[in-house]
Amino acid sequence: MNQTAPQIVTEVQPPDLELALTRNSWYSPFSFETASWLIKHFPRPLTRSMSVAIGELGYRFCKGRRKALCRNLNAITQDKNKREELSRSCFHNFLRMLYDFCDCAEGGINRVAALMVERRGFEFLETARRAGRGILLVTGHLGAWELGGMVLASDGFPVNVVTMAEPTDELNKWRQKYRQRFGIKTITVGADKFAFVEIIQALRRNELVAMLVDRPYLNSGIEVRFFERPTLFSAAAARVWQHTQASVIPAFVLQLEPGQYGCYAYPPIDMIADQTLEQNSQRVADVFQAIIREFPEQWFNFVPIWNH
Repeated sequence: MNQTAPQIVTEVQPPDLELALTRNSWYSPFSFETASWLIKHFPRPLTRSMSVAIGELGYRFCKGRRKALCRNLNAITQDKNKREELSRSCFHNFLRMLYDFCDCAEGGINRVAALMVERRGFEFLETARRAGRGILLVTGHLGAWELGGMVLASDGFPVNVVTMAEPTDELNKWRQKYRQRFGIKTITVGADKFAFVEIIQALRRNELVAMLVDRPYLNSGIEVRFFERPTLFSAAAARVWQHTQASVIPAFVLQLEPGQYGCYAYPPIDMIADQTLEQNSQRVADVFQAIIREFPEQWFNFVPIWNH
């Protein structure tokens, strides 16, 4: 029997944003490998302070990213000085997160365990596993999302990460290499027409599928109210739930202090069968909004969500 992936494209298309940004040139395997080498061969206090210094340079010189971030942070506070303060903290924390990501990718399970000083909500994951319909773990560009997969895989969860293809084959291979060290499987959406089927099959095997849903995959965006304004979230979580009734659990890894993180799973989101994709996606957006309000200095959305 031939299997075809259910159509995941919605009629809602991304809006024409005034501020369009291209991918940074530093985003390459060379940058990550260089960072890993420095962390391995120099004292951590030194290399950690270097990461913050690079974050400060990013804040000062990446003007387009800073403008987009401040525009998004306007939803958090109307105070211009507070927005600038949050923006600078986001740049610093983003580089701290990348530092710890490179450290863990190189150092493996023991290094991940050393960074995680608090865990909450794992009972929701265990209950979902016992239910036997799989776990659809939804997260966003908040905190250290890559570390979350490492933590769960290290704890014995069968982890699949849904992701877009990287811009180069070299970066795809680098990402695959580090994830394989932790036993993490990657499901790449975009070119692979059967990615949706892979997601369904993983959940039916009672595995965990993690996906970022605060930015739409390709043209799978669906309009929700986010900080009282319309924006696009990925409809993938609501659509996957329609086919599997998997437990939809929000989870985030958040920095508590430099080099210390908490890994938090939240209660499952109640998805409702007779409601629309928009309504069920709104439930996800509402949870995200509450957590972002609590940790705005770790909302790493350096692309514009709204025009103004």
